[in-house]
Amino acid sequence: MGRAFSQSELENFASLEWTEIEPRLAPDVRAALETVLSTQDGASLSREQALLLANCEREDLLGLLVASNELRAELSGNLVTYVINRNINFTNICFVGCKFCAFSRGPREHDTYFLSLDQVAQKAVEAWELGATEVCIQGGLPHDLPPFYYRDILRAVKIAVPKMHCHAFSPMEIVYGVELTGMPVADYLKMLRDNGLDTLPGTAAEILDDEVRAILSRNKLSTAQWREVITTAHRLG
Repeated sequence: MGRAFSQSELENFASLEWTEIEPRLAPDVRAALETVLSTQDGASLSREQALLLANCEREDLLGLLVASNELRAELSGNLVTYVINRNINFTNICFVGCKFCAFSRGPREHDTYFLSLDQVAQKAVEAWELGATEVCIQGGLPHDLPPFYYRDILRAVKIAVPKMHCHAFSPMEIVYGVELTGMPVADYLKMLRDNGLDTLPGTAAEILDDEVRAILSRNKLSTAQWREVITTAHRLG
């Protein structure tokens, strides 16, 4: 591989042109990046090419940065967007017991809380009045959660603030809701969508390796379950 790039090159890669860096790249890296630049679609990469780019170092990493920046400029220009969001965690009671979690509490601990539907809706109203356009709603998993509580949260928020974007419920919560209601994953997600769910966070992933998950969060959904929820949500739109 060619010489290592300097710190100044790394800090100023946006000023480099693809034609400047392209001759310095390994042939297979150059071919992969040229594929993406010509198609403007990362899905055009093979699995092997994607792994190759994920492991780039030195000159090839600089080439990846330059190519990514050129693609960003072509597709989006200098437009940057953001949303004003409020996180609403409706309960900290949770039986999952992830080893890394400092948020959850057992049901008998002194500092537990569980927000009512009206309280969740009021927090959404407060957020809207302060300029927020989105709420992210998640919580712990208590044993006695009403089967359709997630649906009811969405209804309450949309009644209170019809135009509020609801980004809500991790794949773990979706799987828990499926268990509580007995509904298939697709039907459960459709029900939530029809009652106000706009987008679904990709949380509860941590690391998608079941051996590691068994150590860190043995009561959490499996990698296969996480993927099922996410792919089903994408398919439903």
